[in-house]
Amino acid sequence: MFYANHTTLEIIGQLLIATLFLGTLLINATTKVKQHADRMAAMNVPMPMASLWMGFTLQAIGGVMVAADWHTDIGAIILIVFTVLASAIFHRFWLMDDPLRRHMHLSILFSNIAVIGALLLLV
Repeated sequence: MFYANHTTLEIIGQLLIATLFLGTLLINATTKVKQHADRMAAMNVPMPMASLWMGFTLQAIGGVMVAADWHTDIGAIILIVFTVLASAIFHRFWLMDDPLRRHMHLSILFSNIAVIGALLLLV
């Protein structure tokens, strides 16, 4: 049975983590595909459109596994890999000339580090 040995707070926390990934997946895969693929191409990511959809696939599989409490440890590892790769591609703060953009991307990177910490608690 799913969530069998979880407290209410653990269930809520796990669902909130999954919601982050599944919610951003829904937005990005339906409204921001070209924007992300163009950014990836500009950053010399190989096969940007295929890489983007592979990332979406990791995000979907890991997010559903965590939400469903089915092999949560594997789902969390998938989401950790996704988060590290997405951060390395999209949040290269050291390449930003504008101080505000640099600060924004550094802040996002720190937030992603915290998300990885939360995912590690699920492993």
